Amino acid sequence: MPRTFILNGMCYSGKSTLGKMLADTLGVEFLDSRDLFFKTYGESEISYLKRMGREDFSEAERKSLLVDFNGVFSCGGSAIYYPEEMEVLHQNYEIIWLDADYDIIVKRKNAEGWERPIVFPDGINSFQELYEQRKKLYQNYYTHRIKITKDEEPSQTMKRILNKIVNYKYSD
Repeated sequence: MPRTFILNGMCYSGKSTLGKMLADTLGVEFLDSRDLFFKTYGESEISYLKRMGREDFSEAERKSLLVDFNGVFSCGGSAIYYPEEMEVLHQNYEIIWLDADYDIIVKRKNAEGWERPIVFPDGINSFQELYEQRKKLYQNYYTHRIKITKDEEPSQTMKRILNKIVNYKYSD
């Protein structure tokens, strides 16, 4: 049975970038949560959120998590708010938590320059509060934890991921 890897973590932690790199390196299919959402609902996450509202968006996002898939899946950052679905994923797949510090996330967020559908749960009023809440939740569902560092190139992070998931040391 092929191994499936799910990259999880805060938005801007590098899930899509590293997920694509990992899939290419392993020679498996890559699926990003944004692409899955569009394929499932026929529109972008941000468009759906603006049109349908937070509650309907959250339900649509939750349902899209349980796709049967083999390869590398870049999970949406807010998937962590769906404990039943996260438990199923945790029991059946290997979850790689990309654990990036807040300053790294903010720097990447500011540099990106386009809007993502970030839904703040009730009682959360700032991006930093959202980060702190999610970080505690990510700790409950992972197989491998990769600490993201500010000065490391994605290719170096990829080597660390491969060293965690494969029984050999990856080198150039």
